[in-house]
Order: sequence, then C-alpha cells, then structure tokens
Amino acid sequence: MRTLDSFALREKIKRLDFLKCDVEGGELLVFKGGLQTLQRHKPVIFCEMLRKWSAPFGYHPNDIINLLGSMGYMCFTVKGKFLEPFAIMDEKTVETNFFFLHVKRHAKEIKRLKRK
Repeated sequence: MRTLDSFALREKIKRLDFLKCDVEGGELLVFKGGLQTLQRHKPVIFCEMLRKWSAPFGYHPNDIINLLGSMGYMCFTVKGKFLEPFAIMDEKTVETNFFFLHVKRHAKEIKRLKRK
C-alpha cells in the first residue's frame, strides 16, 4: 500500500484531471496522503461519503469537505443536469456521491453546471 503522493511520483504522473475515490470510509486518508498531488493537479474529484463508513476511521465526512475546501475546492451534489453546492453533511443528508471542483481551475465548469 502506498499514498497517492508516492504513487504519483513513482509513476511520474504528469496530468491528473479526474479522481474517483470510493474506499469504504478511508477517503479522508487517501486525500491526506495525496495533498501534494491534489494541490499540483487540482483534479475534479468524485467521492462517496457516508457517515457509517467514515465513523470506524474516526472522522466525519465534513472533515473531507473542510480539508478539500481549505485547498480551494467546492463540494457539490448532482441534481438533474446541474451541480448544487453542498456545505455540511448532517443526519438528514441522503446524498452519498459528491463532486469536488476547484474554484479557480474549474471556474468555467462551475459556472456552466451550477443551477442559477
């Protein structure tokens, strides 16, 4: 097992546009192990987040939202053909799949896909 950062360096990843992360609760660990790669490439991130899966790893999905937010990412859910901003997961949240787009790198996509 290796971190996303060590994998990207070893494989000499020159471009990363999209990252799907669904590791049954270990998502925060993946992101923490890939901070340099995420900061360098700023890919669109598709992530599954469920409270029941993150709890055994000792974190809440909002920790992912906060971590990626501190790097310039916005969290979204999909509603029909549009992205809807998503800020905080609570006990009423039913969504499980989320997109994270970097506000600078993906500004055009956010403008085009975000519901007006």
